[in-house]
Amino acid sequence: MVVLHGDFGLYSVNPIFEEAKRAHLCAAQSRTRACWLLILLDMSLEATFTIILLVVTLVALSAQWLRADLTALLVMLLLIISGILSPGEAFSAFGQPVILIVASVFVIGAALFDTGVATLIANQILRFGSRGEVGLLAIIILAAAGLTAFLDGLLVVALLMPAVLRVARQAKIAPSRLLMPLATTATVGNQLTLIGTPSNLVVGDLLAAGGYTRLGLFSLTPYALVSVGIVLGWYLLVGRRWLGRERPAAPARPSLAEVQQSYRLDKLLYRLRVRSQSDLVGRSLEANRKVWATAKVNIMAVQPKEGSLEPARPESVLEQDDLLIVEGDQGRILQLANVHALEPKGTIPLDEFNRLQQEMVSLAEVMVPFRSPLTGKSLAEIDFRHRYGLTVLAVHRQGQVIRDDLPRLVLAAGDTLLVQGLPAYLRDVGRDLSLVLVTDLGPQPGERVTAKARLTLAILVAMLLLVVSGAASLGTASVLAAVGLILARCLNPERAYQSINWSLLVLIGGMLPLSMALQKTGAAELIAQGILGLSQSVGVLGSLVMFHLLTSLIAQVIGGAVGAALFTPIALSLALAQGAPPEPFAIATAFAVLAGYVTPLTDGDNLLVREPGQYSMRDYVVNGLPIFTLQTTALMLMLAFFYGLV
Repeated sequence: MVVLHGDFGLYSVNPIFEEAKRAHLCAAQSRTRACWLLILLDMSLEATFTIILLVVTLVALSAQWLRADLTALLVMLLLIISGILSPGEAFSAFGQPVILIVASVFVIGAALFDTGVATLIANQILRFGSRGEVGLLAIIILAAAGLTAFLDGLLVVALLMPAVLRVARQAKIAPSRLLMPLATTATVGNQLTLIGTPSNLVVGDLLAAGGYTRLGLFSLTPYALVSVGIVLGWYLLVGRRWLGRERPAAPARPSLAEVQQSYRLDKLLYRLRVRSQSDLVGRSLEANRKVWATAKVNIMAVQPKEGSLEPARPESVLEQDDLLIVEGDQGRILQLANVHALEPKGTIPLDEFNRLQQEMVSLAEVMVPFRSPLTGKSLAEIDFRHRYGLTVLAVHRQGQVIRDDLPRLVLAAGDTLLVQGLPAYLRDVGRDLSLVLVTDLGPQPGERVTAKARLTLAILVAMLLLVVSGAASLGTASVLAAVGLILARCLNPERAYQSINWSLLVLIGGMLPLSMALQKTGAAELIAQGILGLSQSVGVLGSLVMFHLLTSLIAQVIGGAVGAALFTPIALSLALAQGAPPEPFAIATAFAVLAGYVTPLTDGDNLLVREPGQYSMRDYVVNGLPIFTLQTTALMLMLAFFYGLV
């Protein structure tokens, strides 16, 4: 008996060499019909029911008769009612490590998004994939393939999916056109090295246990490189036509370009560098208040030479080479620069200013409501900047834009003020009912690189090191990372729970009992024995193809390490019976058990992107089946050539 303990639970597998030997004997004596009769007689009622339930489940999920998670729960209940699984056995599926792994992956993804790590990654993807959708697809596929050579596909999808969603939003591309290629590559790329996924290690261990040469670190690499090339070629040349183009509805808010046009802010924002001979050096903004008032220039932000952009504060002291972001009339700003030894550094568009601000300051529109105590008073009279911590850039009143001499402007009900300040101050707007926040123009959640970004990255790197070094399993490391992110306040517990796709966990937990039933009743073994009975009529290569196809079919429900443990002994028996080398059969098994990308039933990578990409079963099959066909054809040809199977 072979016992496997890994991230997806504890499984025991009987290699069924005796049953395989009987089928081999029948094949050798050319008694195919007798072999099939023996197999049919061996099939218990429970095994028959399980196989029928498997077929019905595949059809139901493909036709989308019910929600996928509800279908999975019905399957689990039928297995309990039929007596194939006890309630304890069936419900134990929800205690498998894979459930916690997937939940932790969602929490990690939320932290990557909220802290801005996804933004950093997305910016790099946009930088190298600036040639449109084709360039973005190529970069995403290649990046995913490189990472999955050493990391589990779930981790790679969790890392890249928030970034890809941001890329799609910035490039105005439907997420569905990028997420499925990401998920498919994450699965296929796991074969680039032996340590890419636990199922590869299971195949290698069972091959060595049978007395054969263990697979090396790069034994699967040539075949995997071809597979990644097929995925890349498919989506760049053909598959893009069958990916959805509908973009998810986004909250309606004006673009910064529209705001800039509405408030006539063209050439209104300027950069000024403080020179060493400036008389403003060593003095605070408050001390220079008369200078700004005389020039009618508004100081919006200050960026120290060795620091980041900060909102203008009265106590801020100017030093040499500080950069000022100012607002006002061009002529007055140039006159100010000439008188006080400031170096003009050009204008700054509103959208660029917003990107520079990061988490420090934001733009927003606020309105003076009816009966506001601010009506009839000037901005200077109410000391607007000190009272609200906000700077007024312009005012929109009854179709007119007011930008000049703002401190003396008397506010009226209905005035809309374009303001700039700290996000915390903007959140306080409206508490005294004097102002109403109309539009938040600052970076939205996920667009802002926060102070927690580096800490989030450090926790993620620590998790990856634990997994790669073997110091902790994927399950332990992922839960540890999720808890660490919450304790480090990279996201709060409420946000963590909200980030988890609970219907996905129900789907996985409901489908695992079917996998358990296939093993417990011997249904999977009996199905596989059918190939052994047909091997004498199709030859070595034919039996290898049939075995690969059957294993790939069952992998839609039972794949990964479990499928590898179940089918590798059968593959070795099949090779032994025909006098063929076992290595090609083992390699074919390693690829077959990861063929779950054809459907979204149990493949974790596909399941993670299913909802964000708004994919149906048809979307997966239409793209996954051609890729699988091309991959299988290339794999069989390469194995036949390298091992002389023809």
